Amino acid sequence: MFHFFGEALPLVEAAAESSGAGGSMLSQGARVTLWVGIIVYISVLVGIGFWCSRRVKGMNDFLVAGRRLPLWMATATLLATWFGAGSSMGVAATVYQDGIGGVLADPFGASISLVLAGIFIVGLLRRLKCLTVTDIIERRYGKWAGVYASLWMIPVYIGWLGVQMLGIGTILHILTGMDETWGTLIGAGVVLIYTYAGGMWAVTLTDVVQVSLIVIGLFIIVPGAVFEAGGWNEMTSRLSAADLSLGMKHAVDPETGEVLPFVFSDYIYYIGSWIVMGLGCMVGQDLIQRSLASRNEKIAVSSAVMSGFFYAAIGLVPITIGFAARTVLAKYGIATSEDSETLSNQVLPQMAIIILGKLHPIVLTIFLAALISAIMSSADSSLLAGSSLLCNNVIGSIWPRLSDQKLLLMTRFATVFLTFIALLLAWGVKSIYSLMINSWASQLVVIFIPVVTALYVPKASKNAAWAAMAVSTGVWLAYVFVDSSGTGMSFTELMNSDLDRSLTVGAVYGFIAGAVAFTCCYIGERVPHWVLDQPDEEEE
Repeated sequence: MFHFFGEALPLVEAAAESSGAGGSMLSQGARVTLWVGIIVYISVLVGIGFWCSRRVKGMNDFLVAGRRLPLWMATATLLATWFGAGSSMGVAATVYQDGIGGVLADPFGASISLVLAGIFIVGLLRRLKCLTVTDIIERRYGKWAGVYASLWMIPVYIGWLGVQMLGIGTILHILTGMDETWGTLIGAGVVLIYTYAGGMWAVTLTDVVQVSLIVIGLFIIVPGAVFEAGGWNEMTSRLSAADLSLGMKHAVDPETGEVLPFVFSDYIYYIGSWIVMGLGCMVGQDLIQRSLASRNEKIAVSSAVMSGFFYAAIGLVPITIGFAARTVLAKYGIATSEDSETLSNQVLPQMAIIILGKLHPIVLTIFLAALISAIMSSADSSLLAGSSLLCNNVIGSIWPRLSDQKLLLMTRFATVFLTFIALLLAWGVKSIYSLMINSWASQLVVIFIPVVTALYVPKASKNAAWAAMAVSTGVWLAYVFVDSSGTGMSFTELMNSDLDRSLTVGAVYGFIAGAVAFTCCYIGERVPHWVLDQPDEEEE
């Protein structure tokens, strides 16, 4: 069935001699084809952005596309948003090194978050005609509660945007030989241009194109990857039970190789691996923003649930590629025990060169477009989400008299500012999957409780909401500070180290502390009414 994977082109043969050499693995003709394909694809995206700019008349159009998305567009844009650099390149690289247990947060936790958000969150927020997820916090708990929550969410999307930029730079470096810094800068520029011009309309239309290419590209490479690994049975026979387990994994002493027993923090970290994205992403602005752009509440709910199931299915593809890469990269002399660390983020592009290089440069170009599509669809979402929160819920709340046109102009300028910050982060932090997971912890800690209580606890007060946010934030930051103190590492060194464990464990403790604080405050305020049998007083 896969006989066309049998003979390697010179492009692939060079791989054995130039492990990780990027563009040197490609023939001159292949590189020309790739560059032409990249330029054409980028031109199309920029053209869509400027075409969509004609439909943007105000903040409602820029942030939620005039609330006119049908089911198929709402589902496509959600799916494309979720499937980015972390979900493709990051997952493949993490599975290659750590097995399926290393990717609990994404795709598994992320898929659950889409389904749960569809059932419990997005329909209600769409009915209330919010523009951002923190609008509901501001309406229930006051202006400053909304500002505080928004300020904690904005770094999430700066970090996530940095993930996508790093992914683009890595792909262009591996497939064309371009310096990774310049590749990251080019990708950031393209995303900025069409998001700045067309807002949600541009993001949605490009997402429809991108999600189609994502599915086509990944499903082209999987059969070849399995074939190169010796077939499905041969590939799976090399995997251990630990590689395929979603349960907890014992740590190993790096010096002695001794298997270490579980400690209490291991259990907390395992729980956090599921809930940081499984619950935290339920209240993500990127998800909510697309649901708020839906034509009605029914579409908002259906699109979130459907995209969750689709994402779980498509998420298995990079997992398969990561497992196959253990055999294939070694087979072509790319992976050795000495350079396996340098393959972080490069597993999927390297596999693309090996598998698709045996077909035709045009096929490799299609896959490149698919991979860049996956990344750009997440990059534009994070950029729009961050700028929306900054201008609508921070600047717009502090200076409510700003006209709609001035707020729209400031939102566009905010996209430039956030892109610059994300670029600095991408150049400093080199692990795609780690940066992605580290970016989401604050949503579970700070945002989840006030949003859910605002929707489902009618008598929740400002005091209870502030208690939850303040206590959860304090406990989280205190744990991370204490756990990482004394290392002597800089911020970027910490982000590239095992800080994700500290952030995740701290997020669980912070979330629990916040829930306890809210409950205590809520009950404390309700007790006088129960004991004295007095009617509730209206809050000012």
